[in-house]
Amino acid sequence: MGSTRVPSDAIPTTPFKVHEQIEYRVKGRILHTTARGPFMDIVEAIPSTVTGFIQRLVQQGRWGQIVVFQQSVLMPAAALQNFGEYLKLRYVNPQTRPVVALVFEPGLEGGPLMKPGFLQCYLGAGLKCQVFEDYVNALDWVEAEISQFSTRLQWKDSFKIGDAAIDEQHRELFNRATNILAATSHEGQVISAMRLFQYMRTHLSHEEELMRRIQYPDVEAHTREHHGLIARLNTISLKIANENLVKADLEEFLGDWFLKHMETADTDLARFANATR
Repeated sequence: MGSTRVPSDAIPTTPFKVHEQIEYRVKGRILHTTARGPFMDIVEAIPSTVTGFIQRLVQQGRWGQIVVFQQSVLMPAAALQNFGEYLKLRYVNPQTRPVVALVFEPGLEGGPLMKPGFLQCYLGAGLKCQVFEDYVNALDWVEAEISQFSTRLQWKDSFKIGDAAIDEQHRELFNRATNILAATSHEGQVISAMRLFQYMRTHLSHEEELMRRIQYPDVEAHTREHHGLIARLNTISLKIANENLVKADLEEFLGDWFLKHMETADTDLARFANATR
């Protein structure tokens, strides 16, 4: 009796590796990383996409990374040393360095053994790093460490133009822009950006109604500047919605374009308004 030939596509195969996997996802100003070992060479397992993620995060200002190890964290000593050298080269520029939380959950294979070595790799590369046993505490620590503000978005009394109502609205605009940079999650950034955009429209409408009421002679030129400001802010808001916040864009908009508008067009409006009262 002849043997039966088994079709090659019937032979079971492993659809994916169950170890040496590293996955990334960006949420706001935090790079969430899952690393599933054991690893023969963890550097080889790092996806090339990490470069693009880091470039996006650096543009947002202070950023953080949470690395959650799963299954096993065992690897040869030479591989761990190689990882430390990789981090030094990756973050040779201090301006690009994140705050890093390493999560070694209880029961992780090799956790107690490898934990000190991993921590030293990050510290040796000049990164601020701490070890945690759970994700929640790691997230709380990272969010606190990457809190940020911008001196260019900080309200100063020297910005006042002499109209109490308009000055208070300008102050609120600066505060709302600061909230965007302070947000660590994408959801927080989007909500803060929406609040800034909505308040900007309300503020500009208030000025335009005032100009019509007092028959301001430069109302058309002033209103055209408003349209330009709204268009620029809309572009920034769309970037934020698409997870592409750029800190410098927001600083340039409020610290340069809007501030210039306040110092010139709005100041002229305030003088005219006060003269008619």
